[in-house]
Amino acid sequence: MIEAGMLGRLRPGDHACVVVDDDDVRRRSLATYVSAGLRDDERILYFGADPQRLADELGLHDAVARGQIEMATPEDSYLAGGRFDPEATMEGWRSEAARARADGYRGLRAIGDMSWAAAPVPGAERLAWYEANVNRVFAERQAMAICLYDRRLFSAADLQRVTWAHPAAVDDTTSQDAEPALRFARTVDPPGVRLQGEAGLSNRQALRAVLDRLVDDAPGDRSPVTVDVSELRFADAATVRILLEAAVAGAPRLRVAGCSPGLRRLLLFNGAEAVCES
Repeated sequence: MIEAGMLGRLRPGDHACVVVDDDDVRRRSLATYVSAGLRDDERILYFGADPQRLADELGLHDAVARGQIEMATPEDSYLAGGRFDPEATMEGWRSEAARARADGYRGLRAIGDMSWAAAPVPGAERLAWYEANVNRVFAERQAMAICLYDRRLFSAADLQRVTWAHPAAVDDTTSQDAEPALRFARTVDPPGVRLQGEAGLSNRQALRAVLDRLVDDAPGDRSPVTVDVSELRFADAATVRILLEAAVAGAPRLRVAGCSPGLRRLLLFNGAEAVCES
């Protein structure tokens, strides 16, 4: 069932697209995710329609009263400026993560009910770009998020675009023991990012967004920037091209480290001798 398994095991840095088909599954999925946040002493933010109803359904009033759970409508969060501003929203998550830690919580656990994006909202055309690029914030591992998409509200093509922009996805076909397909972790020494899991079609846009801006997001002292792939179990041919394109664009600062023999052969075959390290 969608409401069990992965949703109870997400951890800071994860960003999952949760596709639901009915209200009951939505409610039970949120109950699992919220319960894990209460258990782990995290600040929980819910941005979606009718937050009072959700608090009633899940019995969250005590947690809301003590400040561990905060709720806001889309008009007071994603659309606070009268339109959807992806860059402002990304900075908002970073600020909220810092505020959660300052308030003594272990981190931030966010919930975005994206049903508002099914309407003709100004800026909503950039939703898939936002979902891919916000992974740059979550890679700092101070926050996690699930984005709820109701299959009844979005076209199959739109759902595919936003799903591929997430490193992880959950729906009614997800197995009980599933883990996020791909995880990003920002590194400091050396500066860069560590990739964990499997990179392929299902998370290609998320990976591209993180790697395309990796050098820009790194410290500005011109030190080398590393993509650590030592924990990457699988990479398809398109992933190799993304790695190569990022390395070429970031040259000479960007390096790919921890290559398995197979990945190293693919990178070398595609002309990445200067950026590939074992």
